[in-house]
Amino acid sequence: MDMKQHCVKLSVQPSRGLVDEKFTVLVQNLLPGFQLTVHALHQCEDGHSWEAFAHYTADTTGTVNVSQDPSLGGTYSGVEPMGLLWSLRPVPGSKTGLR
Repeated sequence: MDMKQHCVKLSVQPSRGLVDEKFTVLVQNLLPGFQLTVHALHQCEDGHSWEAFAHYTADTTGTVNVSQDPSLGGTYSGVEPMGLLWSLRPVPGSKTGLR
């Protein structure tokens, strides 16, 4: 099947929450075994940007569940449901010393 004819679905639940609340990132309608990178980008009120990313392989149903599937690399590895938050780091080129 051609990926151009596939409609990939990305869902994040809940759409809003506090930093310590668990959330689910689900990517569906991929080809089984498809490799993808999930990238999170956050801009603070002070204008500084932070990012995190993780590499995944879709399961036999064409799904990646960030809460249950292992990251194969990126800013974190392994099964880390909150990895896209705790591994945030300043984007390249940011001023030094940001926390």
